Amino acid sequence: MSRLTRWTLALCAVAALAAAGCMGRQGVWLNDPHARLETLGETSEEHRERVSAVADQDARAIVEDLDVLFMTDRPTRLTRWHGR
Repeated sequence: MSRLTRWTLALCAVAALAAAGCMGRQGVWLNDPHARLETLGETSEEHRERVSAVADQDARAIVEDLDVLFMTDRPTRLTRWHGR
């Protein structure tokens, strides 16, 4: 076998091994880059965390709104006269 034939066979073997390595989990990722995403830009865990943070902030805001509505919030101290 000539030196060129050996180098060609070695190069083909390396290319075949490299291509076989891409057929595992990364091959799925390359075919569908959004496979792990719940939405177009978030994974399901990130989506759950964002929804949980928004719900928590909404719950805190409604408590403050109810305090103002029922006038249970602390009166202002910006004036020396009592406001009613």
